[in-house]
Amino acid sequence: MSGYLPKNRINVSLGLVLAATMGLGAFSLIGVAVVANDLTKDLGLSVTFFGAAVSVNTIVGAVFAPLGGRISDKVGGKKTCVSVLFLSAFGLGIMAIANNKWVLIGGLIVAGFPQGWCNPATNKLIAERVPAGRRGVMTGIKQSGVQLSVMVAGLTVPTIAYFGSWRGAFGFYGFLSFVVGVMVMVSLGDGDEETVDQLVQKDANTKKGPLGKSVRLLAFYALFMGIAVGGTGRYLPLFGETQLGMSNFEAGLLSALPGGLAIFSRIWWARLAEEKIAPSNALAIQALTSVLVMIMLLAAVPLGAWIMWPMTFVAASGLYAWNAVAMLSVIIGVPAKNSGRASGVVVMGFMAGLSIGGFFVGWIADVTGSFDAAWIALLLLSLVSIGIALSGKQIGRLAGE
Repeated sequence: MSGYLPKNRINVSLGLVLAATMGLGAFSLIGVAVVANDLTKDLGLSVTFFGAAVSVNTIVGAVFAPLGGRISDKVGGKKTCVSVLFLSAFGLGIMAIANNKWVLIGGLIVAGFPQGWCNPATNKLIAERVPAGRRGVMTGIKQSGVQLSVMVAGLTVPTIAYFGSWRGAFGFYGFLSFVVGVMVMVSLGDGDEETVDQLVQKDANTKKGPLGKSVRLLAFYALFMGIAVGGTGRYLPLFGETQLGMSNFEAGLLSALPGGLAIFSRIWWARLAEEKIAPSNALAIQALTSVLVMIMLLAAVPLGAWIMWPMTFVAASGLYAWNAVAMLSVIIGVPAKNSGRASGVVVMGFMAGLSIGGFFVGWIADVTGSFDAAWIALLLLSLVSIGIALSGKQIGRLAGE
């Protein structure tokens, strides 16, 4: 009747597919953050233009995410995951041959489609193939794909750029995305695209109704936390190099360490939110860690670069882990047949936040010559996110529960 495994088993191959789709689908945004200093110098970009160019990527992702969610609901998780990987390969390939800012923007536009599609596609795959009780762990694993990508990019991209160029780094990961897409297409079984949940609801409710208040609250939470993530993650290496005198290698570690640590925190948080505490409370705690991160960033210039290292641990514990709880809330709190559509709405908020945060922080840095005002603004938005989470007690619960 369904393609589910028993609850006490984890489908390792499915976990790898989910993590790879997330990590490679989002790699364009991760990669440009790591090579921001070299890229802006090579192409003669101001910080403001760099922020605007990268924001194009996330704007495309935000606009496409709802449609991507509907496509995921229509054609199933496997086909959409393969599409995400191939589109990412194409976009990264264009970025690899960029010899001016317009070609770079073209690559970022193409790469924006998989950026906004990877969450709806992978959420759909989980809703189709993973039983209740195991979805928290699997959601944590798939969301950790992004953080694994951040860690790997922080460690490998500066090395590839040192021995070759930043273009070579994008070319390598574009080729890798294509290869993984072919492997998923060939090796991942078709499964059973109609899950138990869908069968139960099929006769009772064949129409897709409104998504409900909890999805709207998640979208607004994702918007504000997306601004915080976009404003910090995209500029941490640049902040470290230009404001704190860190080397390129040290700045790369600022991306790598939170990424590596958040691999585990995302799995832990997603499992905790499914089994132990309400997802709304988990999201509130994670927004609180964002407040602490902004306070530490404000203290970095007067106190010294040393505070950036404990900051990476705080960021990994919540600021970079909330997405796992948000995506789990969609998977377990929305009927399976609507999981792609609901994911698209939440991802639209997140990607819009990334777009705003990336441009906003870069613009402030150019105008003021400092990141301080930006960190204060992101701190205030993190406080708003706490209020949104605490007001959404229905988040992560099906209607009637």
